[in-house]
Amino acid sequence: MSERTDTHTALDLPELSEARPVIGVVVAFSEGLPERRAIAVEGRVRVGRDPELELSVDDGKASRCHAELSAGSGGVVVTDLESRNGTFVDEAPLEAPGQLAKVGSTIRIGRTVLLVVANVRPYLREPLSDPLLLGGPALDETRQVIAVVGPSRVPVLIEGETGTGKELVAQAIHRASGRKGELCAVNCAALPAELVESELFGHARGAFSSSAGARKGLFRAADGGSLFLDEIGDLPLASQAKLLRVLETGEVRAVGEDQPIRVDVRVIAATNRDLERMITEGQFRADLFHRIATGRVVLPPLRARREDVPLLAQTFVRGDLTFTARAMDRLMAHGWPGNVRELKNVIAAGVARVDARGSARIDAEDLHLDARAPSESAGADERRVRDALAEHAGNVTHVARALGVRRAALYELFKRLAIDPAAYRR
Repeated sequence: MSERTDTHTALDLPELSEARPVIGVVVAFSEGLPERRAIAVEGRVRVGRDPELELSVDDGKASRCHAELSAGSGGVVVTDLESRNGTFVDEAPLEAPGQLAKVGSTIRIGRTVLLVVANVRPYLREPLSDPLLLGGPALDETRQVIAVVGPSRVPVLIEGETGTGKELVAQAIHRASGRKGELCAVNCAALPAELVESELFGHARGAFSSSAGARKGLFRAADGGSLFLDEIGDLPLASQAKLLRVLETGEVRAVGEDQPIRVDVRVIAATNRDLERMITEGQFRADLFHRIATGRVVLPPLRARREDVPLLAQTFVRGDLTFTARAMDRLMAHGWPGNVRELKNVIAAGVARVDARGSARIDAEDLHLDARAPSESAGADERRVRDALAEHAGNVTHVARALGVRRAALYELFKRLAIDPAAYRR
């Protein structure tokens, strides 16, 4: 795999990098209190109801001085301070004083759920906003790319796993463009190979046996607007060549016609496949890739932004329904191989169970999650890498040797899993 940044564009972006990463916790969820807070864990941080504590929570189920947090290698060391309701790490009761909650772990105190993050600095400032992209700092670079490339005419490539919201990003880019035409969308994977060119470029009447009438095609339908080509990696090579020509000339020629027609279309493409690997395997054209990737966005998977799960979950239920802390703890601990789409489906099933018993609260037992998650491969990779980073104090050379991989491949894993090795260097 070739190396790349998580989110980048051919255009210049303001620097988003933070100073030295500082491990901390985010108050991701508290029953009845939707606001999110964060605190760095560099020294001793006591958590509880007492307003004089370093992290005070308005939680009647928490003790006045419930637990203590301190910085550890690759996470936060948690000690229960003889609380009346106990302290939970990743849904399980704290096993012993001084237990390490690794980066990405949840800590449940009463009705409040904390999330351990590798770098708390981005959570201490106001996140950028976009009404279409719900979430915190993990999406800030995506929002910034949209703000920069949106008003331009350059093609944009959106990369991300299935269910991460690539079409929402396409809508945000189109909205930021100010173009008067429509956003037309097509799933390239759903197009039969023999009909791709007819769908994209149109056809004349009688161009082939089943063409009883003429069709103008999606490029002409999107004239003056944007065309969203979802799963562009599934386009046949022959169609890739013709798409490249349209991008270069701004002209389309319908099947069965001799004269091209000029169009003004902004192309936004998306894929859940590794196009750079496909190029080396001869399955995708390098010249088309470089053309559509003038602007480039890589969406993080949901497991890399667990702090956004409570906000997203609440949007999928009606206003009179709430989640218990146990339910939210379970949702945040899940690996979400199907990303936001899977979250929506799980909650829809949970709402049906709640309605059947006439309750107004979604509890952990209402959420039936796939026991194989997190994504077996992705979740196993993440746990293996984080454990090795903690063991070797963030030394990338030693981690690569321990895992038996090349440094370049290891850095690719860091990017894919949204892991910052600097957070483990203590």
